[in-house]
Amino acid sequence: MTSTMRVFTFLVVCGLALLCGCSSKHYVQGHGDAGSFILQHAIAYGGRPLTTNGLPAIAGDWQYVQDEFGVGILLPTSQYRPVHDFLRAAFGPPSNSAGWAVRDFGVAIMVQKEASNTIVGVYPPMSDEKMARAARKMTDAIEKNRR
Repeated sequence: MTSTMRVFTFLVVCGLALLCGCSSKHYVQGHGDAGSFILQHAIAYGGRPLTTNGLPAIAGDWQYVQDEFGVGILLPTSQYRPVHDFLRAAFGPPSNSAGWAVRDFGVAIMVQKEASNTIVGVYPPMSDEKMARAARKMTDAIEKNRR
């Protein structure tokens, strides 16, 4: 598997694990600037932003959930562009269509728009074993949701 495919697969697996696996968890209401929260977690997971100064605030309602695989943030769909612009200002252009890759920035960040939500996933580097656990968690959650 090429490096690009591995990174893309990683982001997809983590994103799906976050979306499906966290459906049984309760999201916590976030407070304050969602951008600062995202940046704090990215840095805590080893992220290397280009800048941390002068970044635009991301105001409004948001929620988050965190587990061993990373943190997921839910914002309204209207926040997709502000979140993307914030991350672009902090980390530069995304590595691929899924987001920012660990190999380029030290942390994986995924941003996507889904129905009524903007979804942001921030993930630390993972071993193959941990990535496999995330995939199993995702598969189990999908199966559980089908019943």
